[in-house]
Amino acid sequence: MQILIAGAGHGGLAAGAILAKAGHSVTVVEQAAREQLGHDWEDRFTFSVLTDALGITESELPPEIWRDRGDCTFISPNGQTHVDIHFDSNSRQRVMWRKPLLAMLLEHADACGVRFRFETQVTAPLLDGQRVAGLRTQAGDFIADLVIDAAGVFSPVRTNLPEALGIEKYPRRGDLFYARRVYFDRLPDVTAADIPFEVYLRHVGEEGLSWFCTNPDSVDVLIGRIDPLTDEQFETLLARFRAAHPWMGTRIVHGGQSGVIPVRRPLTRMVADGYAAVGDSAFMTTPMNGMGIDLSLRAGKLLAETVLAHPDCTAQNLWQYNREFHRLYGGDTARNAGLKSALLSLPAQDVDFLFAARVVESSDLAGGGRNVNIPALLGKLRRGMKKPSAFFTVVNGLMRGGRAAKLYKKAPEVFSPDAVAQWDRSITELDFPID
Repeated sequence: MQILIAGAGHGGLAAGAILAKAGHSVTVVEQAAREQLGHDWEDRFTFSVLTDALGITESELPPEIWRDRGDCTFISPNGQTHVDIHFDSNSRQRVMWRKPLLAMLLEHADACGVRFRFETQVTAPLLDGQRVAGLRTQAGDFIADLVIDAAGVFSPVRTNLPEALGIEKYPRRGDLFYARRVYFDRLPDVTAADIPFEVYLRHVGEEGLSWFCTNPDSVDVLIGRIDPLTDEQFETLLARFRAAHPWMGTRIVHGGQSGVIPVRRPLTRMVADGYAAVGDSAFMTTPMNGMGIDLSLRAGKLLAETVLAHPDCTAQNLWQYNREFHRLYGGDTARNAGLKSALLSLPAQDVDFLFAARVVESSDLAGGGRNVNIPALLGKLRRGMKKPSAFFTVVNGLMRGGRAAKLYKKAPEVFSPDAVAQWDRSITELDFPID
């Protein structure tokens, strides 16, 4: 079988390695040069998911490319209320530098027989009627039995699919997070905060969040908004952080890059005849924090297993990947999206109240909206009725997310365009509006 992967994303590489090792012809078409791939920053995820994809043990990961994650505090827009989250040895994740992480996935794919065409820009899918039959690129057309779309948020493959396929093409306002991230030097002999990782919701009242993370040898600053950042806005916010954190230096030691990150529920329909989306192309992240490496690697493995079991890559066969991903993971991210959208829809002063009244608690922020049992909601009700509109907005977001999660886990068992479209509409109706 001929398989093309659009973009060198984590999930595509994981799928490609498995399929190439099984004897299929797999080629990755990537617009960047190999040495340019990967952001110069860290991300957190479950290391066992990566080592499973690479076929190694966790002890084989070089110690210089990872560290343990510190405790975290969420800070209200006015800065007066902190919601602390402390991790134990079982819940504390680790963070890894993305460039070496991606380099390991590329080397593993190489060893499994995946071929690469770097510096080759994909422009659109190659279509045979309603079937995806390959890729159009600036270097010409390439034919395939299956196209795996790992080309990111604005994938030229997904956004040029026929409308009749029913695959959502474009994100809406509030679905994306425009972020800039810089690591500055940490000044010596200056006392830092007790909790190293500070997350500012609706930072200075703006729609989005920022963080300030104090590492042993640097400070990691991220500023993100749901609309693109201007240079002036970014520099103003950096100055505010530096004034409040005297150990923050001015020398850039890592990062300095911008990124566009999906912060929404994943695509409901991710497959068509000859096509399957993974990773950011399918909006596979946790909406409250934009983390997606776990989900992408898991999706890549599920997709490869589906293709190996059903090599005729029709929508009916690929639907098993689509359905299983949502049963295992998509529902939880949909639940997380409800709380995220509710908080973004409120004015900053209402978010301040919700923090101070403990309507929004650590279990909500760490668990992404799982705390919706009756005793928990009654406690929130007692504390939140001084501002009923703000309280019911958050509860509405939590409840919508909970209903969406159940629907994701109950995707149609067998692919049918009409049944899938009806299921998709029932989920879309639950989306929380952001003006």
